[in-house]
Amino acid sequence: MGERTLSIRQLAQEAGVSSKTLRYWESLGLISPDGRTHTNYRRYTVTTQERVLFIRKAQSLGFNLAEIRQIFDLARFQKAPCDAVIRWAGEKAQLLGAQIRMLQDLKGRLERYRQQWAAEKKASYLGPNEVCWCISSVPIQDLQATLSPFRKRR
Repeated sequence: MGERTLSIRQLAQEAGVSSKTLRYWESLGLISPDGRTHTNYRRYTVTTQERVLFIRKAQSLGFNLAEIRQIFDLARFQKAPCDAVIRWAGEKAQLLGAQIRMLQDLKGRLERYRQQWAAEKKASYLGPNEVCWCISSVPIQDLQATLSPFRKRR
């Protein structure tokens, strides 16, 4: 008697993801069907279901699909990826700390500007070249302070 298999719809439902997500993960090589029916429908075993749940758990901890793939690659070569995961988790925690500080700074600046703008109560009509006097009043120095940390590094 063969192992119980699931259709893509069943796997998606049990794992809490969409069928489209499963097909995308398959295109990335993160999962693969364990077989196909005579009508070429994908069939998945409990092993693949466990792998899908592993992916969801890793994502819930902030790991992206490229990192998850690296974890699978390390495991495939019989090397426990736990040391790498511990290192990555530390790096992610540091990055999140920096992002939290930047967001707290941004929140404080927004609150100060909002109070300043509300106190000024400028007219609500626009001149021919105006868009929003509130944002236009922000000094250029604040522009650089705000954008720099969020720009992607090239």
